[in-house]
Amino acid sequence: MQCRKSSNYHSNSDPPFAKNAQGRGEKAERDFSKATLEILEMHPMYMRLRLLLVTATLLASYGAGAADKSDKSNCPQPVSTLSMDRGEYSSIPGAVLGLQHFAARMVARGKTQPLCSARTTEIEHGEVFISAESLTKIFGQKIEHSNSKISDLQVEVKDNEVHLKGKVHKGIDIPFEVDGPVSTDGTNLKLEGKKVKAEHLPVKALMGMVGMHLSSLLQSEQQQGVTAQGNTLIFEPAKISHVQGRISAVRVTPKGIDISFVNSHPKQRAAR
Repeated sequence: MQCRKSSNYHSNSDPPFAKNAQGRGEKAERDFSKATLEILEMHPMYMRLRLLLVTATLLASYGAGAADKSDKSNCPQPVSTLSMDRGEYSSIPGAVLGLQHFAARMVARGKTQPLCSARTTEIEHGEVFISAESLTKIFGQKIEHSNSKISDLQVEVKDNEVHLKGKVHKGIDIPFEVDGPVSTDGTNLKLEGKKVKAEHLPVKALMGMVGMHLSSLLQSEQQQGVTAQGNTLIFEPAKISHVQGRISAVRVTPKGIDISFVNSHPKQRAAR
């Protein structure tokens, strides 16, 4: 008689009856979860919570839309006009601009607050006069409310030329003077320094410092509104105060500076 050794059952996978049992367990668990969720959805508390969530979402959407509409409704008209045969304008006590035969469009710089209330002045035509005393007061007030390295800045008119003097801080206060005529390239104003004085500073370094600090002093945005090219200071009204217009002439009078603006697009304006 032959004897055979019995062998034990070994397998890496579960036996078939174990798989069936596991599948039935997962199905039962899914059925139970589904039934539980259906019961919860019918519960009054759950229904009220869903209603509150939907209401809150709708209110948030409405509020965002209403806020956007409110920002736009608070804005003034995007374009307004200013026309004056003869008059004065003053933004700083004691500093006056004289206006003659003046017309300009005031255009909003954006569609929502605060830019819709900020304006770009597009001058169509007119004469603008500013005295040396007014220029000195404008610079003085800005220096007083800033940390500028320029101090004691004064503007004078002598022999049909502008005389600019003050102090610039570079370790110590250094007095400087710039004398010269004022001209225009049609858009900007140029002060050519025919006489430049500064102790222990070369002309190029002085003009660069004065231009940089004047630009900061006049609070021009993003880009420099006052730059130096050689011995010339260039003032850009569009960058300094958002003023645009075609400058036809600049005259230095015994009392100040007279700037003439002309219509840069006469045919377009007439067609309108």
